[in-house]
Amino acid sequence: MLALLTSVAAGLSVLNSNTAGVSPAWTMISRFIAVLFYGAFGLTVARACRLKGSLIVSSEDWPLTIREFINFGVLPGVVLGVINYLFFFSYRTSPFVTPRIRGITSFYDSFILSLDSGFAEETIFRLFILSCLVFTFNHLYARLKPVWPSVVAILPIAMALVLSSLLFAMVHGFYAFTGAFFGGMLLGAIYLKSGIEGAIAAHFVANFLFFSASYII
Repeated sequence: MLALLTSVAAGLSVLNSNTAGVSPAWTMISRFIAVLFYGAFGLTVARACRLKGSLIVSSEDWPLTIREFINFGVLPGVVLGVINYLFFFSYRTSPFVTPRIRGITSFYDSFILSLDSGFAEETIFRLFILSCLVFTFNHLYARLKPVWPSVVAILPIAMALVLSSLLFAMVHGFYAFTGAFFGGMLLGAIYLKSGIEGAIAAHFVANFLFFSASYII
């Protein structure tokens, strides 16, 4: 389901951008395969790490309420979107901002771009990379658990959160590095708290609010 939704969002994004030489069909197929692989692997690792809060990862979390989804997904996304607007509004026309973002002229542009980035980036950086890093650090520090149980309970997650956020920031380039790093930290915390659904919702809301307020309103 996640791979299907992500591929549809990617296809709509390509159609909306009218990028020459880019096939919507091939984009959808490649994105579907990529998310199917990374998403399935990430979900398996997340289950092994016993990460809580995701409807997909564990059947025990099905009672997750709409209120919790809003509190740990939508509302943090609003906060992140407002922060991005306050700090980066003056740079919205900078040549260092990708033409696709600078070319936003309608709410549909903002919606599709936010949907595409929310699904794709959260699947790769939170569901896959963050889960794998938590799994790796848990095993690396397993032998220290009898000695420093309180430290080992926090350190693997903290290191995984910081490292995944650094990778997330590096992908966004030099000028967006700081904002992307702290945004990645917040999105990572949301993922650990409420699962991939909450992280995708927060990412989408933050981008949609920032793009709409900066380029349309």
